[in-house]
Amino acid sequence: MKPIGHTIIRLDEVESTSTLMLEDSAYLENHGLVVIARHQTGGRGRMGRRWASLPGGQLQFSLVLHPNLPPEEVPLLSLVSGLAVARALEDVLALSPALKWPNDVLLGGGKVCGILVEGAPGRGGRPRLVIGIGVNCDGTPGDFPPEVRASLTTLAHETGAPVDKEALLQAILAQLNALHERLAAGDKAALLAEWSRRALLRGHRVRMNAADGAREGEPVGLTAEGCLIIATDDGGQYAQLSGELEWLR
Repeated sequence: MKPIGHTIIRLDEVESTSTLMLEDSAYLENHGLVVIARHQTGGRGRMGRRWASLPGGQLQFSLVLHPNLPPEEVPLLSLVSGLAVARALEDVLALSPALKWPNDVLLGGGKVCGILVEGAPGRGGRPRLVIGIGVNCDGTPGDFPPEVRASLTTLAHETGAPVDKEALLQAILAQLNALHERLAAGDKAALLAEWSRRALLRGHRVRMNAADGAREGEPVGLTAEGCLIIATDDGGQYAQLSGELEWLR
């Protein structure tokens, strides 16, 4: 397979880099292709949320991945993508980011990076993934819409200095490539352990809204499949497979 980032298409403005890839087989069948845009007019996050775009102030890109993994391990790429961004921020900017399940990257308690993993069937039924990554680089939280600024931060706000977006892009792509190869080689347990060391787990509280009612508890770890294990207030344990959690603290 070609490495992730073997070809990078650079656009000034697009509705969504991920939508562009998902709707065109010429993109979708090209493993490792990256599309980066200065501005997205219709970017989106998890659970159908709109991505708050700051024209020119973010590193916004999507990439195509043809995972060389058994089907049950494909969901782990969501966690691995967050880990890749965290590692890149450590290498390039000497920061110490935290990870919030499944794939948010935080600095100083604020979200600095969001990731959305979407899938589509490919040739022979093999999955094609499009991983959209958005990193808040320039400006301050006050530059974002009022409804989201309290939960966000930017690299410039945290470091007090401009960010070399190209260096950060290359670092993220290198980490994604290396971690995907490790996962495909069977290094799952070590990667999950590394993710957990950076994660918001014990000492935090979440609320889950399930079909049989809401539960609250404390995150305590991951299953081998990457599900979040929550110790509930009634003394039991619950494995969050997917969906949305409300983080209470």
